Amino acid sequence: MGRRKHISKDAKLASTLLMLGDVPYEHAKQMTAAQMISLYQWDGNIYHSDDPDGHDQFWNLAPMLIFKHREKTRSDITVIAKGRRIRRKHREREIARAAEDAAFERWAKSKRRNARRIQSRGFDKTLRKKMDGTVVKR
Repeated sequence: MGRRKHISKDAKLASTLLMLGDVPYEHAKQMTAAQMISLYQWDGNIYHSDDPDGHDQFWNLAPMLIFKHREKTRSDITVIAKGRRIRRKHREREIARAAEDAAFERWAKSKRRNARRIQSRGFDKTLRKKMDGTVVKR
């Protein structure tokens, strides 16, 4: 008995996709590996906008039939759009708050600079009281 021939990655991928159970076994026997693979698209479970660094890693990808992937993507787009709207409004609020804070700081600084000193009550500061109670000029 000889050694078995090398099994290509396409054949291994097609057999793995067959194990998902989306395509009947009898139909798969009539297809090539490339035909089996062409029925699927790879879905990223974590949205790109949520985690731009890890969205193309193997642990984030799941094979889905093309039709099911299109349906899921259609529903995901609305969720992604809402997240973007919320983040945009949040940024706008932060910018407006920072502008208000800066304006308040400028106003407070100008008030401190132009603040009047507390006026004295008008006592004659040239007079001085001695220990015996008499008042004399300085």
